[in-house]
Amino acid sequence: MLSLILASVRTRLGQYVGVLLVSAMSSGLLTLLAAVLDSVHRADPGHRAERSAQSLLGLVGGTSGFAALLLVANTLSLVAQQRRTEIGALRVIGATTVQIRIQIVSEAAVVAALGGVAGAAGGAVALGPVLDWLIDHHVLPTGPQPDFSPLGFAVGLLSTIMIAIPAALAALRGPLRTSAVVALREATVERRTLPVGRAIAAAVTLLLAWAAWDRYARKSGAHEALNGAMALCMMLIIAAWLLLPLVVRPVAALSALPGRLLSRCTGHLAAANTAAAGRRVAAMAGPVLLAAGLNAMLLCGSAVSQATATAHNTLQQENNAVGMRILMTPLIVCAALGILNTLLLATRQRRGEFASLRLAGSTRAQLLRMLGWESVVVVLSGLLTAGLAIGVFLAALSTRIAPYLTEVPAVLPWADLAQVAAGCAGLGLLGVLVPGVLVLRVNAIHAVE
Repeated sequence: MLSLILASVRTRLGQYVGVLLVSAMSSGLLTLLAAVLDSVHRADPGHRAERSAQSLLGLVGGTSGFAALLLVANTLSLVAQQRRTEIGALRVIGATTVQIRIQIVSEAAVVAALGGVAGAAGGAVALGPVLDWLIDHHVLPTGPQPDFSPLGFAVGLLSTIMIAIPAALAALRGPLRTSAVVALREATVERRTLPVGRAIAAAVTLLLAWAAWDRYARKSGAHEALNGAMALCMMLIIAAWLLLPLVVRPVAALSALPGRLLSRCTGHLAAANTAAAGRRVAAMAGPVLLAAGLNAMLLCGSAVSQATATAHNTLQQENNAVGMRILMTPLIVCAALGILNTLLLATRQRRGEFASLRLAGSTRAQLLRMLGWESVVVVLSGLLTAGLAIGVFLAALSTRIAPYLTEVPAVLPWADLAQVAAGCAGLGLLGVLVPGVLVLRVNAIHAVE
């Protein structure tokens, strides 16, 4: 069985490379954070400093862990969609749903374990320099520095597997619930309903958002107000990602307006394609939503934390703000990989569609322009949805933190937020056009065979 799983992983390495990279990044970051927390306990700096360091590292680690979970789930969902025909064929010849589930979940676990080992090793190597930097900048107190943390290594490795297995099970839920014949027929036809499990998860996430907001409302202090608003924002971003297949069509229609206005042919064709493929657009816009939303949340939270510390002469809060901006770097890289991998998978999946358009008379240049406008729709859809969650976050934060900081908009890092949006746009364009160019280089007749 293991040899069959490994052989299947080798033949689908192009599909799983994104899961491998995201798992490695997540494992490395969580290994590093767990090891740093271990060093904080060993230093025994006192309750106040330890609690502050734990709060900072828990915030960054929790955000990155959620991002990794959703990005891995997004990638595995696309992989399951690409294998819908294969799953239907296996069921026609007699394979049971249990056998198929074991096969694909085992593949995801193997890939996650490989990424987890590589990431945990990288996190262990980076522990010393990171601890030195955090201590030098007074984010963490001085104390004994471990050369290696077994706890951190175990956390990084096991977390990736614990993320991949439920993500793979969730991705297989739809394909395995349909009959084998329907699965074969629906290989190129999308259902327009939101899965029940995803709708329930979104409702639970919204309830958790309200519970977190209400819990922090019972506490006083600028730090508690910021933590409550950021917890609310994180839950809203996750809920928005879960509900994206339901709301993506009106959002995509709005995002397609630039293409409709500026291009007579390719822009309208891109708008029609995105309107007919809501599930694919949602899968492609999901990483953009996560990357833009989570990074904007951390940037705004860091700016507000630093401004509050300056206004009230709170040194540790200012140090935490500096540490937050540095520790969010792996999250940026992880989100970028998620965007690129998702767009690569989704674009490569359309080889047959591009070949049919080529045979119908479309030129390579026309198809590339169409792909460009589709990337605009995807990026704008993700950014608009993220902007809605960030808007609610800033409104809630302004209400709670008013006694400590009156002018929140004035301290926000608008230039950094613009760079996040521009970075997402650049990655979106790159992730669509590069595989598009490669696919269009293949002979159209060979592509439809």
